[in-house]
Amino acid sequence: MTLVVDFAEFAEAVRRFGRDDDCCIMHRRMGDSTQFTYVNPNNGVQIVALHVGSESDGIKELKSQGFETMRGTWVTESSLEHLAQLAGETYVAAVAYETKKGPGLWLDAYPYAPTEGTILRAVFEEFVSEGLLGEGDFEVFIHEAKPIVRILSPQEAERFLRMKQAK
Repeated sequence: MTLVVDFAEFAEAVRRFGRDDDCCIMHRRMGDSTQFTYVNPNNGVQIVALHVGSESDGIKELKSQGFETMRGTWVTESSLEHLAQLAGETYVAAVAYETKKGPGLWLDAYPYAPTEGTILRAVFEEFVSEGLLGEGDFEVFIHEAKPIVRILSPQEAERFLRMKQAK
């Protein structure tokens, strides 16, 4: 069973339905908010809240109320499939390229760290499927488009988010 509460009510909900000893709240950054989770192992109640804003502000608030936090997320056995989605890391790939009409940009996301070759092949296959290139034009694509590949790792994305929060 999962109880979802506003962040302002999270500490009280943990006190009411949680354990008095060895309480640890898990936190995980999700876009522009932080997910806080707690599970009572005795009764299986999971408590979840989202804090919009700085991750460190949410952590400080909970610490001021006597709670310890760790990076991660609690899940119940019934939500293990959901855990696979949450645990997945996202790598963002960008390819800048040239065309006769001007510059272009291709973006995609991967649940694993892609190689430049994997990304270039994906761009090429998309262009072929759209009828922009023929099957045998890979070398022509590389020569004429002059693609530049950049891969943004989950850690780099998190660093960019932290930089925005610091401002």
